[in-house]
Amino acid sequence: MAAATTPIDTPTRAGHFVYLPLAAATLIFAGTLVARNADGRAVPASDTAGLRVIGRACETVDNSAGAAGDLSINIEPGIFKFANSATAAVDADDVGKLAVVEDDNTVAETSDNKVAAGRVVEVASDGVWIDTRYAAFGLRSVPALTSADGVAAAAADLAALKTEAEKIGDDVRAIHAAIFG
Repeated sequence: MAAATTPIDTPTRAGHFVYLPLAAATLIFAGTLVARNADGRAVPASDTAGLRVIGRACETVDNSAGAAGDLSINIEPGIFKFANSATAAVDADDVGKLAVVEDDNTVAETSDNKVAAGRVVEVASDGVWIDTRYAAFGLRSVPALTSADGVAAAAADLAALKTEAEKIGDDVRAIHAAIFG
């Protein structure tokens, strides 16, 4: 390919939907949270390390008897209401923060693998409004930081400073992984 030397008709999309092939043996229900796995295939969102939430399924697609990529699904990033966790509920003080996936229809304040579902827009009595665009195009997960503010400055000796510096390095690596995978 070379640089254009004449006008071209560049194909375009409205940008409202993501179209992904499904993983093998996968069933995704309309209205549920959909994630992309490490192979780039659509799967029901779950608290499974390595998943990245893309949005809400626009349709039900049953590839439970098929191979990876046999069928594809339309996924819509946006703001949707999902169930609130019974064990790690999202609270009013979580508005503006990232919620994590509990399952394909439930979000939580915390979980084992911290797969980001999206940013909390509102906590209602019957669910949590989540902006999934923050998960699809933002952090992959919510890292737990190990360093603490002021500890390095207050280190009594070189060994204590080295310990805190290693924690800071671990935090930087966790943040990098959350952003870039």
